[in-house]
Amino acid sequence: MNRHLIFTFIALLFFNLASSQIFRYRLSANSSFFITEPGKAEIKHPGADMLTHPGSSDFSPAFRIGADAEIMAPVTSDFEVGMEFDYMNLYGHTDKAPLYNFFLSRNNPLPDSYPYPTEALIYQTNVLSLLGTARWYFMPIGDEANIFLKAFGGVAFTGTDFTFRDPFYRVEYDVGVLYARGTRNSDYPKRAAFSGGAGLGSTIKMTDKFDIYIDGTVSFINSDIVNGVPNYNYISSDGTESLKSASCWSMTSQISVGLLYSAIPDRRLHRSNYTKSRKVNKSIFWKRKRSNPFRR
Repeated sequence: MNRHLIFTFIALLFFNLASSQIFRYRLSANSSFFITEPGKAEIKHPGADMLTHPGSSDFSPAFRIGADAEIMAPVTSDFEVGMEFDYMNLYGHTDKAPLYNFFLSRNNPLPDSYPYPTEALIYQTNVLSLLGTARWYFMPIGDEANIFLKAFGGVAFTGTDFTFRDPFYRVEYDVGVLYARGTRNSDYPKRAAFSGGAGLGSTIKMTDKFDIYIDGTVSFINSDIVNGVPNYNYISSDGTESLKSASCWSMTSQISVGLLYSAIPDRRLHRSNYTKSRKVNKSIFWKRKRSNPFRR
């Protein structure tokens, strides 16, 4: 019941904003990187450190392009809300992987005689997110720029491929991929999870209708497969050893650069010439209207 009330409130809010014609629209390119799995991602096998290949290392991120689009509407002179669709494209590689519990699990497709490879591995992850956003513009710089804090939260759909970097070994071991979820190499859909985060950014005025948009954000996604490797906890009970799937949070960073278009008709009335406020000095507005209602 409470959930329905929340959705109804959000719908009424946006219908009200739409009737006021005060939306802004943004389209950006982005680049994202997996940082870490905060806390204790999984309970490792007690012999993991001894069995790990010498010289092994975690994945190193590589530059890939994603995209995001957003519709925004002002609420106060310094605060706006919006809805964002984000496509995050993540890639990582390692010349020699550490001993993840995944290699000890029954879901490892490699043969029992060679469960822990020494070859270079990669992951390719796509995250599609639908997010509610909020911005607080706290530092205008003249009439040209405005710095803001951004917060966001919503649902993220994660798909990934984890495999050998050299396609030769995919054929050699007859595995195709070591693990896949939500891609053409998997029969299962993308995994849905909560996502949220915050960041800092700026808008830079180009014309009365267009701004350059830049932001940097940090996201937390409640999924263990953002880095391609599913997590498992090592469990020992009454002399019996087992591995159990373990969920965790993943931390990512993202930089977005794009273009922002304003559809607000009274933009010229705002003190910093930004489309971020519905608060208008009515005396100034009506004075201008009486003298020349079409003057800009």
